[in-house]
Amino acid sequence: KKKKKKKKKKKPLTMPAGGAGGAGGGGGAGAGGGKKIFIYQLDSYLGQVLGQHAKKHAAEGDERILCGCLTNPRSSVSWADSIIDKNDPSALKKALLSSDIIVYDISSDPQEATTALKILLKYDYAENPEDETEKVLIGVSNLLSWAGNSVKIPAADDEAAMSAYAEKMSHALTAEDHMDRRPHPNYKAQVAVENLIINKGNIKKDKLKTYVVWSGVQYGCGESVFHSLFKWAWLGTHMALPIIQPGSNKIPMIHVADLAGMVLEVALTCPTDLPNNSLLAVDKAECTLKEVAAAISSALQFGDVKECDQEEYLELMTQEKEPHINSVFLELNMSMTFKHGEVIGYGEESSSWVAGTGFVANIERVVNEYREWRMLQPVRVLFYGPPTSVWYPTEEGKLFLARDFAQEYNVTLIDTKELVKEYRNKPSYEEDPKLGTNLSVKLKEIEEDGEVPLELIVEAVQRKLATPACRNQGYVLENFPDSKEALEMLFDVDKVEPEGEGVAENEGGEPAAGEEPRAPLAPLPQTVFHLVAEEEFILKRISELPQEQAEAEGETEEKVLEGLKAFKEANLVDEEGVQQGCLGVYKSNRNKGCQQVVDIVCDNPLQFIQDKIRLSIGNPRNYDPEGPKRKREEERMRGEQAKQAEAEAKKKEEEEASRTEREMKKQNDARKLARLQEEEREALHLRSLPMRKYLIENVLPTLTRGLQEVAKVRPEDPIDYLAEYLFNADPQQN
Repeated sequence: KKKKKKKKKKKPLTMPAGGAGGAGGGGGAGAGGGKKIFIYQLDSYLGQVLGQHAKKHAAEGDERILCGCLTNPRSSVSWADSIIDKNDPSALKKALLSSDIIVYDISSDPQEATTALKILLKYDYAENPEDETEKVLIGVSNLLSWAGNSVKIPAADDEAAMSAYAEKMSHALTAEDHMDRRPHPNYKAQVAVENLIINKGNIKKDKLKTYVVWSGVQYGCGESVFHSLFKWAWLGTHMALPIIQPGSNKIPMIHVADLAGMVLEVALTCPTDLPNNSLLAVDKAECTLKEVAAAISSALQFGDVKECDQEEYLELMTQEKEPHINSVFLELNMSMTFKHGEVIGYGEESSSWVAGTGFVANIERVVNEYREWRMLQPVRVLFYGPPTSVWYPTEEGKLFLARDFAQEYNVTLIDTKELVKEYRNKPSYEEDPKLGTNLSVKLKEIEEDGEVPLELIVEAVQRKLATPACRNQGYVLENFPDSKEALEMLFDVDKVEPEGEGVAENEGGEPAAGEEPRAPLAPLPQTVFHLVAEEEFILKRISELPQEQAEAEGETEEKVLEGLKAFKEANLVDEEGVQQGCLGVYKSNRNKGCQQVVDIVCDNPLQFIQDKIRLSIGNPRNYDPEGPKRKREEERMRGEQAKQAEAEAKKKEEEEASRTEREMKKQNDARKLARLQEEEREALHLRSLPMRKYLIENVLPTLTRGLQEVAKVRPEDPIDYLAEYLFNADPQQN
């Protein structure tokens, strides 16, 4: 009998608990009824917004599992359930095959999107009956696939060309025109992948759905393409934002959160009536490049825009290492087909839109998102306390807490004396409506050493706090305002008017045409540091100052005690325990932006106080938050190196002086020794003169004869023989 060979069945490809590469949950919807979403670049601009959107907008009971790869291994994506190593093909394949929704950004990495599609197409669902997942692959692309369809703006004086341009721009491109799209020369590979996903991706329609979403130029949530313009405006490095002249090209755009919502809805609903399973995602506005730049400048600067030629603009963007420069060259009239948008909840009147009316109409929201995502919220701080509490004595002199904070957090320090000088030197509003002010005229009428009225000081501070630098980065005030009257004049606070008077309305109203606008009420400081100092501490501090310095700086005992008394009387606590005065206003205006009043006891070490200030505010909020700390550390290191160099120089100088002293001592000792030896020789010579005569007369004749006798006889023991001879020749014995 012939033995029949049993055909070995292939084991179904199943995922263990925990998923691929440590992903939570198994494949498909089997993990608690939730969807598993794979995003190839979790830490990319779109990836972060899409991932957080998917987590935030999950329905109740829909536990979505997010996994994917990172472009930068050091990136932090705390909302992701697992991270897949993109350099591990096996883990990547398992993650793709265990996911319900797969999203790739074709524009950033078309080759990886092609690899993912091949893996999904080769997967044999028939041999894996346990896997009932219907997978969705979405490739998100950009409009550089359509860049060749841009219409160049002709010269304004060429009527025929302008007429042809207007006719071409009157036809809005939609997703139905995708067969006619012409890419930018550098993005042909991108178009090839788009076509591959559209044409090849739907072979297994029952198990795999594929879509391509063409995204308009993305904005919002921290910015990408327009980040350089936001950065220049926020930092104030470019008072007029540069654009390519003339800037009238239309740029199809979309808020990145709207794009994320559309991608997710396409993945969840798998619509069948999208043309060739593709979607053109743009908002309802038609913004030009100049309008975009002007909106950014108006929100963060003075609203100025500078037209540049292409070479100058490219040089600027090259310095910023801007990778999205080709996007601003687009000149496309594109429109989303809203009947298709309605299928996924983004119809023309849908409430799903975050910024459907466009960039310019939503600039305030966009700027707030930029500050929030980039952690660039302004820092507004006031140091408020009695005399001498605002500074600390150090080896280098006085360290002022407000100035030290302003340097560390890179914000503007408001010094009222210096501010009055600054505004005194400004042109009038009539001379320069943008940078001038009539406050300068009022200040010039007062003598330089004269007393400046409170209302003029308040106006100067208000106008300074309304400048872009203070609006964007923030400000630091030191003991101003110092009275409740000045506080209510300066800041936007809730005022409690005396009984019977009612609430005072804003006086003056809107300025007439050509008149200077009134200085706006300033936003309250977010943090007020209440410097607590008692009389004993203050007296001890001023006693450490030289008398001349104390008198010159107005910190004599009499003036300081008078200031302490006035400060306490202005900030009393009533019988019911309610804080009065300036501190009371700050504590009762949390709804106006004053978030905290922090008590700082001055009778503590400086390092302790600085650490408490940092803990209360948090990290610096700017593009280089570690910069001030690094600069401070560098200055400390330079100081230590200077001290070390000074100590080494001093030590070397002392060693040189010691060596010179030793050399001089050695030379002096040598001279003394030589002089003593010479004196000894002279003394010996003098003493040797009588002795010589004695020896010549009494010893040498006998000794000479004895030596001659020894030479003649040559005895075996010449010494003994000579001794015997001399003994026998002794005249005393003879």
